[in-house]
Amino acid sequence: MDMIAEKRGVAEGYSCVETKGHKVHHASKNMSFHIIKKGFTLAEVLITLGVIGVVAAVTMPTLVTNVQERIKKEQVRTVKYKLTKATDAMKSLDKIGPYATTEAFVNELKKHMSIAKVCDNDSLSQCWPTTTINLTDGTRDVNDIKKGTNLMALALGTGATDTVGIVTGDGVPMILVYSPVCNPLDPVKSYTWSVVDGKPETNATTNCISAIFDINGAKGPNKIGQDVRTLNSLFGYRRFDATAMSKADCEKNKDRLGINACGVETDYWAGAVKACADIGLHLPSMQTLANLAGARYGRTDIGVHTIIMRNGYSGYADCHQYYDEHDSGGRKAISDIICVDGDSIPNGTNTAVSEITDGDFWSSTEVSSQRALSRDIYSEYTSWHERVRNNGYVPLCVGD
Repeated sequence: MDMIAEKRGVAEGYSCVETKGHKVHHASKNMSFHIIKKGFTLAEVLITLGVIGVVAAVTMPTLVTNVQERIKKEQVRTVKYKLTKATDAMKSLDKIGPYATTEAFVNELKKHMSIAKVCDNDSLSQCWPTTTINLTDGTRDVNDIKKGTNLMALALGTGATDTVGIVTGDGVPMILVYSPVCNPLDPVKSYTWSVVDGKPETNATTNCISAIFDINGAKGPNKIGQDVRTLNSLFGYRRFDATAMSKADCEKNKDRLGINACGVETDYWAGAVKACADIGLHLPSMQTLANLAGARYGRTDIGVHTIIMRNGYSGYADCHQYYDEHDSGGRKAISDIICVDGDSIPNGTNTAVSEITDGDFWSSTEVSSQRALSRDIYSEYTSWHERVRNNGYVPLCVGD
């Protein structure tokens, strides 16, 4: 049988022999085999590298800028967080104030926060890495920031109050002013924290302080809104008319502007972000807007979710009744609603906000592709909202 198989294989034109117990796949002698080698030519490789280079040249600057801005945001958050942890501890010990001077407040603050150096009002530049600070429309001499007015402080009653310079234990230079009319805060009450990228930043225990600080010391550009940032202050601020951005333009610019998502065809919030970014500033945090409202109405007890309304507004004798019937978005459940008597909420005497007129102000907090947080500030009420981004609200640009 083996011989028959061998002969059959030869007769049928196969090149291999099949014997008992040994099976081999055969190929016809009429079939030909070719080894095909595939690869790229030098020209193809050079073209591919050229395309990659062009793409990298276009996208890398935006990516680098976006990463750098996120790093700065985290550095700013860290400075504010550490200061607020100290003031929160002071609040729990009933040590938040009042103090007669900024210097007296700093002497207590040193017990709750690492401070490497303190500079009095006559030698502020000894705690600041440069002699001037660059603004969007000029420069400011550091030694000229002697009063709360010069600092554009939102802390109440600080217009004529002396500032003090410090350098924190982390090496962060800061010029701050403390409100001598600061009301003691409830040592038991917990105050809501504002949040940046899901992390706590600050709360109402810092409302009696206004400050500027430099997140990178002596390195440049020493400019407001970039390495020089503000806390509870309008130092170097600008205000613009509302302008919208199309959804298409939002998509093109979202990485550069730090916008997470675009979903509104006429996006005034994105337009506000761009208006501030174009001059190196930022939309204010929700806590800064709360402090602006507090300065306007002469109060220090206002946080991110505080609502203040005049009794009698819109015909409601008790302002709580208004929110019982107009509770859009479930705000009442998480808000601290303060009802006040009188024809209107009294204006604070703070000169830093005297030029800020009534309005609806966008915050920097993006909720979704279609919504962002804002605060209304008017003579009869101030309230926070989660609003659709197609509302034409005010871009107030600050150094937050």
